[in-house]
Amino acid sequence: MPPTWEYPHEDLGEPVHVDGSPVLRPVVPLIVTAGMPAVLGVIDSGSPISVANADLFALLGIDIDLDQPAYGIPLSVGGGFERTPVFLVDLELRPPAGIDQANARWSLHLGARRRWRLPFAVLLGQRGWFDSFPTRIDATSSTVELPGSAAARK
Repeated sequence: MPPTWEYPHEDLGEPVHVDGSPVLRPVVPLIVTAGMPAVLGVIDSGSPISVANADLFALLGIDIDLDQPAYGIPLSVGGGFERTPVFLVDLELRPPAGIDQANARWSLHLGARRRWRLPFAVLLGQRGWFDSFPTRIDATSSTVELPGSAAARK
């Protein structure tokens, strides 16, 4: 059986539910570049692709204005519809607190979104996340299955 990592859902400071309880999001810590703190990635099965704040691409060595994207796709994120350039990048998934294992590194197509107004840096969708990491999401946590080779890649 492949190894799994379980991540608790987090309150990202959004308005609360009617009963006063916080909105909890399925999030995972992502390493964009070595030596930098992890950023939050929100897992979203409703997103057709994975997208990120355009500002992160400079950390990946990509100039979204000059470098040629792998492709472009019309996409709506946070209510703003626009054509989104998509680049092939490498990210690392950091293990949950208390687990002493190497980060899981993987390659994915990631869309670059300008005017990002979301309280996290990366939205992990059907392509780029779910096609790489089988994931079970329940009310309080996300269980991520690591393909045999992903946990070993670093």
